[in-house]
Amino acid sequence: MNYVVVTNSCPFSHEKIGNRELNSINVGGVATALNSMINKYGGTWVCWGKGTGDKKYESENVKNYKLKRVILEKHEKTGFYDEFSNGVLWPLFHYFRQNIKISHSSYKVYYNVNRKFAYKIMEDLYNDTVIWVHDYQLTMIPEILRENGVKNKIIFTWHIPWVSPEFFSIIPEAKNIMESLAKSDIITFHTELYKKNFIDTYKYIFENKPESKIYTFPLGVDNKYYSYAHGKKMNLYNINDKKIIFSIDRLDYTKGLINRVLAIERLLKRYPEYINKFIYIMNVTPSRSTVADYISMKRELEMAIGRVNGEFSTINWSPIRYMYRKIKSSTLISYYKTADIALITPLIDGLNLVSKEFISVTENGVLILSRFAGSAYTMKDALIVNPYDIDATVNAITRAIKMPDSEKKERLKNLKEDIETKNSEWWYKKIVSVAEK
Repeated sequence: MNYVVVTNSCPFSHEKIGNRELNSINVGGVATALNSMINKYGGTWVCWGKGTGDKKYESENVKNYKLKRVILEKHEKTGFYDEFSNGVLWPLFHYFRQNIKISHSSYKVYYNVNRKFAYKIMEDLYNDTVIWVHDYQLTMIPEILRENGVKNKIIFTWHIPWVSPEFFSIIPEAKNIMESLAKSDIITFHTELYKKNFIDTYKYIFENKPESKIYTFPLGVDNKYYSYAHGKKMNLYNINDKKIIFSIDRLDYTKGLINRVLAIERLLKRYPEYINKFIYIMNVTPSRSTVADYISMKRELEMAIGRVNGEFSTINWSPIRYMYRKIKSSTLISYYKTADIALITPLIDGLNLVSKEFISVTENGVLILSRFAGSAYTMKDALIVNPYDIDATVNAITRAIKMPDSEKKERLKNLKEDIETKNSEWWYKKIVSVAEK
């Protein structure tokens, strides 16, 4: 049995920089897990070739599998990715009604791009091939494959939240998407809530249960890599005995970035004795930097940070060290090792692998985690907060700062046990096992 893995992003891209050509690695948790899986089982990986040099490499052999890239024209990228995937589906599945921009024309482009993916899939099918499709950008692939006579087993894994039936029904294409997803043999989610919402949505639209087999398998991290990573603690200027709070997120309205800045502000106003006692290192990775909403969000975030630092900084100290840039994996691991507290408080998140990576690396850290992150369903020994409640976040930070070592160790032991048991290998093996029944 072999697999065709289908994702929006490729495991790596070819980038043209002047006269040189470099490979850019996708270091995301999903890509890492799938790379391990397909190297073990063999097959084909179909993905969107976004790199500036990818046109030369529509098909290439990589270790134990073949990589096949879908190449999009500029208008296809705009309609498929910017306008429908991220202008309609992303805000829809994160409950941001005000950000949904209904567009019939962009749905047509989205559908046609999904057809491009489906045709690329059909080039490498054998009788025993299992097709494993991932996430919201590719919802129409199951239907297109079935319409073209493909009878192979299809797995669809959903990586972001699934919303309530009434909310999902906002978009005109709701029924089309559900009909397509239901043509998958197996559908997997990261939490029981998302699984339940999907089943309830299907019943709401069709008044019966889906025939697909539906499972909950939360994605894990490569804990062996993170546990034995050789990152050193950061040599940060003027730390002395200050507590280090750390976060890393993409620039996105779902991440609760400004709420965190407001929590730091309220903490210092309420407890002035914490002035000069901690440093909050806030790393924000650039995302959709040409989209007006994101440009405005970045400006608002930086104004809030500037206001807080302006009010509370001393000659030798500022409460927030803000970095707007992508950092290397080795640097990230060093921050995980250095941090006393990880402040991971998205307003909503399908899973959030940063929380699991931090626990894998840290030796004595405390995790503050949003109750609306998918990972919170299994990481019960984190300090769980409602990110909309600024006071609750302040209380969690002060509790983490004062937490006795004995409590830290007990919480960390329990969190590490769960992550070591349900790691990335456990995740893909569970899905492969149900696919091969």
